[in-house]
Amino acid sequence: MINQKQILNISAYAGEIILSNGGEIYRTEDTISRICKAYGIKYVNSLVTPTGIFISVDNGDGDSETVVRRIHNRRINLNKISLVNNFSRKLENELLNYQKAMEELGAIEYGSPETNLKAGVLLTSLGVSTNVIIMKESYNNILPAFLATLASQIVIKKIGFLKDVNFIPEIAAGFIGTIVSLIAFNNGLGDNLSIMIVTAILPFVPGVSLTNSIRDAISGDLISATSRGMEAFLIAISLAVGVALALGVLR
Repeated sequence: MINQKQILNISAYAGEIILSNGGEIYRTEDTISRICKAYGIKYVNSLVTPTGIFISVDNGDGDSETVVRRIHNRRINLNKISLVNNFSRKLENELLNYQKAMEELGAIEYGSPETNLKAGVLLTSLGVSTNVIIMKESYNNILPAFLATLASQIVIKKIGFLKDVNFIPEIAAGFIGTIVSLIAFNNGLGDNLSIMIVTAILPFVPGVSLTNSIRDAISGDLISATSRGMEAFLIAISLAVGVALALGVLR
């Protein structure tokens, strides 16, 4: 028989995966509530911020349980969010024991990615380089924009522990993307330096954070909306700092 503490651990783990992979506050709280109620918990109270999860459950018998989870690292992986959503809805139809539920969540968090890393980087660079076409610039800028985007992504994947330090990856991305764009431009590849630089940093623009900030504000989660909006602003500033450093070095 699964107890309240185990139910809390399952719901907190699911919420942690959603929040640490770019999920919205309302989605995290909804998932926590769904899981707890699927297991028969009558009263569920959750408070979620971008850096923490607080959950308290009570069946009305005075025996309450509380759990707190700290979120240290955040990234974007919408596939994991979708998988946890499916997991929570599956529980409403078929309850799992504690061990099986935690194993499924662990498989979602640590499972091998569906997309090969090298293929993902290449396809992202190719897709982003079509920004040149969208901006109605010369096709001569597609190749250097592709190379700059590819270089910035490879560097971010290979910088080791620094990629876990806030805003350092964005500064590095802006710097490397601009350096490669400048080298290409100075050697006759492409005729619009600005569009090449903008395209190179496009994969790192905080679109998801900004969207979540607006969505949280609409939902009334003002603390989260403010913090996510500030995070998006600081990421944009970091990209600009990287670009400025590169321009200062080579120009």
